[in-house]
Amino acid sequence: MAQRLVRWMIPLMMLGAFGQSPANRPSFEVAAIKPGNPAARQLRTQISSGGRLSAENVTLRTLIEDAYQLKPFQLAGGPRWMDSDKFAVQAKGEDSAGNDQVRLMLQSLLAERFHLAMHREQKEQTIYTLLVKGKPKLEAATEGRPPTFSTSTSGRGATSNRVVFKNTSMARLADMLARQLNGMVVDQTGLSGEFDFELDATREENEPNPFVAPWSPALPQIGLKLETKKAAVEIFIVDGAEKPSEN
Repeated sequence: MAQRLVRWMIPLMMLGAFGQSPANRPSFEVAAIKPGNPAARQLRTQISSGGRLSAENVTLRTLIEDAYQLKPFQLAGGPRWMDSDKFAVQAKGEDSAGNDQVRLMLQSLLAERFHLAMHREQKEQTIYTLLVKGKPKLEAATEGRPPTFSTSTSGRGATSNRVVFKNTSMARLADMLARQLNGMVVDQTGLSGEFDFELDATREENEPNPFVAPWSPALPQIGLKLETKKAAVEIFIVDGAEKPSEN
């Protein structure tokens, strides 16, 4: 079977921005980068109104993934410190800047302050296709509510998690599966809208982290399934980066 290049799963904003020269991308009006706190446990990147970016204790890898909307399996290469050194970033752009513009500004910041250089390559990987299996056991969600995800154990010492999804689209489910499986997941269910559903997922004894519990094998419980195949996937390779000076 001929291989098919999976280009369309990478966000369009990211593809267009990667082709732009740094001079054509918007930049933050002010930006401060400092070393992160190795003892801190909180790791986050937040984009807020007014063109603001706040990142606490994040790695360069995390900043790149946030700027280009990449999943971990879409980024390779780079210096060793890219995954270990932590940074705190506070930046401000135009008040009217939306989230996509802030991500473009972050791309400019990475090029200017980290001297980030990347290129794209095609690499054969296993990809997953999310499909309907029989009759889907999904309830139409209440409109206007944000999606939520929660998990709870069925009892002390149990090896089962009750995983609950609310107001979740199939595209969002595919995105969550991609992060759990560390591979591309393509939604081909043909189901539109948001849904409520839940799964009983087996987990390791005393493991509280819901993303460690492999709930992807439980998808047939709600009338869905995953199929795998090989395809040429476009990934980003970090050719070089430098640690930024403080200011």
